[in-house]
Amino acid sequence: MNQHSATQQLLSLQDASRELGGISVWFLRKAIAQGTVKPTRLGRRVFLGAEECARIRREGLPSLK
Repeated sequence: MNQHSATQQLLSLQDASRELGGISVWFLRKAIAQGTVKPTRLGRRVFLGAEECARIRREGLPSLK
């Protein structure tokens, strides 16, 4: 493991949803289930890394069907 990934900031789904402009936590959970968002899991807890949030801000998310 390199040092960069070890020091990456992790955001809870609630914090990430606020950071991404107020999208719902359930939308994030569905996007994770469909594979369009890559989470970081610690045990049963689910987080989004700061880099993943930046990617979502840059590229956006497709609509869920």
